[in-house]
Amino acid sequence: MKLPEFPISIDTSSSDIIADFFVPALNASVRYDRGVGYFSAGWLRLTAHGMVEFATNGGRARWVTSPILDEDDWIALQQGAAARQDTALWTALERNISELARTLEKDTLSALAWMVADDILDFRLALPRNKLRGGEFHDKFGIFTDGDGNRVSFNGSYNESIQGTRNYESIRVFSSWNPSYAPLVQADYERFDRLWNNLDSNVQVYTLPDAARASILKLRSDSRPYNFLHQNILTLSVTEPRVPPELALRDYQLDANEAWFANHCRGIFEMATGTGKTKTSLSAMARLFDRERRLAVIISVPYQHLVDQWLEDATAFGLQPILAYKRKADWLNKLHQQVLEYNRNDRTIISIITTHTTFIDSDFQSIISGLQAPSLLIADEVHHLGASRSRTALPENISARLGLSATPDRWYDDGGTFVLRHYFGDTVFRLDLGEAIKRGILVPYIYYPQLVELTLDEMVKYQEISEQISKLTAMLSTKHDEAVEDRLERLLFQRTRLLNSASEKLTALKTLIAKTPDAQHTLFYCAPEQIDQVCHVVGWEYGWKINRFTAEENNDERQRLLADFDNCNIQALVAMKCLDEGVDVPSTRTAYILASSSNPREFIQRRGRVLRRAQNKEIATIYDFIVVPPQSWYIGNRVNSDKSIVERELRRFKEFADSAQNKHQALSVVWEIAQQYGIHI
Repeated sequence: MKLPEFPISIDTSSSDIIADFFVPALNASVRYDRGVGYFSAGWLRLTAHGMVEFATNGGRARWVTSPILDEDDWIALQQGAAARQDTALWTALERNISELARTLEKDTLSALAWMVADDILDFRLALPRNKLRGGEFHDKFGIFTDGDGNRVSFNGSYNESIQGTRNYESIRVFSSWNPSYAPLVQADYERFDRLWNNLDSNVQVYTLPDAARASILKLRSDSRPYNFLHQNILTLSVTEPRVPPELALRDYQLDANEAWFANHCRGIFEMATGTGKTKTSLSAMARLFDRERRLAVIISVPYQHLVDQWLEDATAFGLQPILAYKRKADWLNKLHQQVLEYNRNDRTIISIITTHTTFIDSDFQSIISGLQAPSLLIADEVHHLGASRSRTALPENISARLGLSATPDRWYDDGGTFVLRHYFGDTVFRLDLGEAIKRGILVPYIYYPQLVELTLDEMVKYQEISEQISKLTAMLSTKHDEAVEDRLERLLFQRTRLLNSASEKLTALKTLIAKTPDAQHTLFYCAPEQIDQVCHVVGWEYGWKINRFTAEENNDERQRLLADFDNCNIQALVAMKCLDEGVDVPSTRTAYILASSSNPREFIQRRGRVLRRAQNKEIATIYDFIVVPPQSWYIGNRVNSDKSIVERELRRFKEFADSAQNKHQALSVVWEIAQQYGIHI
């Protein structure tokens, strides 16, 4: 049913504001959002017909309103401690609820209580703060929404109270389908969402305390005064999770799931990039649902573009997930509502895909902490959740836990690794890259290390930074000092950046590109300082069709670039880290690694991007630019002083060479310098 047309202005003198506006608006709506300075449950008696239709429609009303407070209540709430706030709110609300019970008729009280019980009617309480401190929440506006998404908003002096119908009051009404008024309606809708989600810096919004809600529920008598169809409406569009019939799981994916179930549905899948961790974990989810017959699924991923990527697979497995990222107004209320419905057994399945950043957000954590039934957390690239800020937000009430990563252990962070493995469990299934290539899951590859010398100026700079690092490290060995730690961190970053952006890499790159003018499906990984230079060399000097793929491109632009790359509309992409984790570019044949940290996770992820299978792809090629000191530096005792450069670079070499088809050929390139520095490879 569509919302009707209303006059732009309605007043209590010339119109019946209840019969002419509120009842027909409620009859046609599935959502009623109201910010109002004063609310009386007696208003329900006046709008009974409309509220019954609204409830029967499966409607949900949300009110942000002022609690009726005395001075002591207000002072206690302003003091800020959670316990005092809860006590003050409850004390005030207890008086308000007792007053309702004394003054309202039994049937109106019961209707109010039933609507609160069924989550048709939800309250939040607003108090001004900061620059509005000491004032009252005195706004009066509302938004009706019908089943097709049409909206009518209104503003004016009218309160939802019996007295409001006796006063001279008026409202202005705006319809979303009128182009002149659509921006006003949208502004009201967004303003309400900011209030409801406590995002207004000058208004503090409180949820209804459990004790107050319980007292309201005690006011129910007889049966519901409306047909409650929420459960039927919700279950009509919900499908059960299942493995897509066209998907044939591989033996190793079935083995992984068996191992996870044998470990009481906890553990980590340590699987090489490109081996199908996503589908393996979703098939485990489907099996868990089949066992439990109800499940709340939370999927947390490191980056926003991976939310969309997981959505495609999750939908194929029968999920209809909430995408909890970007603006809270887009998902917070929906998530809260679905958790309530799930706990109430109105839903057998709910699912959420979110980013690690949103996952640890206090609002998200507050909602999922209320889950009271079987639940599953799937953490993609689980190592991220071991960071100091993230690991304190791992919810204990989620019983089933599955971590995914090719490299789950955190680099130089034993504490973070311990927390992750304590929470998720140990690795229950491992499939490394060599085994994946042997099984034919990934394509084999040829590895061509390219030795690149630092210039003398770069080497001198490296030496100076290293000496400063040594001094600071010695200072920290005897005394903890945050300022020294910060300085050390900056110096380590400078030294890594110097190696990653070594100028001779561009000279070596030019030589290689000159030999491959007709290449397609090529990735370049380089330092931020060299992205534009690589684009110039490859694109301008050699005529390749090439594009940047960085954090500066939005998600839509990235998707277009990946499609053009796959279809050969562009030959190459130049990236820093945006292609490291989770982005599918299976058509990639060749990668030039001009920059990489010493963290194995980074270079292992980058190699994995190149080895995914694709049509007509039989083998991949990797060119790895390995930085070494200049030959003129090999004089006297200086040889051993710069061993760290070679050790750092050859760790990556060994990882890449061990699984390459041309291992011995690659070894011959670095053999001499490894011997010169006494490094065993």
